Amino acid sequence: IHMKKFILACFVVSTIIACSPKTETASTFVVPADINSYNLDSSANIDLVKKMITAFEAGDSVTYRSCYADSAIFHDNGTDMTLDQNVVLFNYFKSNGVSVKMEKVDPIWEIVNKEASPNGVTNFVMSFQHTIYKKGDKEVKVIVSVVNGIKDGKIVEEWDLYNTKPMLDLMNQK
Repeated sequence: IHMKKFILACFVVSTIIACSPKTETASTFVVPADINSYNLDSSANIDLVKKMITAFEAGDSVTYRSCYADSAIFHDNGTDMTLDQNVVLFNYFKSNGVSVKMEKVDPIWEIVNKEASPNGVTNFVMSFQHTIYKKGDKEVKVIVSVVNGIKDGKIVEEWDLYNTKPMLDLMNQK
């Protein structure tokens, strides 16, 4: 009879625990003193980069531009450019009859550094953007490795690395 009471007590306690609200939140995370950085798999900065990607895919230069600081610097395959120079790509694709579709963005994560870079950035979103460029009935897939430096809710610096040959071959097709 004692065993039945014990099992019943365990059942009651486990039911109460299972139904209790969870009080642990992300804000309880404390960065250990002995690390230089940590990673996040979801954040407002990741959402900002996803918003930028969606705007790029849609050819929405207004929303795209709103994701960046006016003074943003791009390092596109080692070529430095301003935000205005980067936005010109929207017209370039359109005038060449090329549409852009984001097949997937995977993986994507944020690195939060304890120490800021020389331009004051501590937050970097890393992503691999699997992009399909289509012209007529031809299409090419290009994986773009992107690092977005984010400060005060805006992308302030971006590094992109990708193979340009398939894109150029597609654009040069009649």
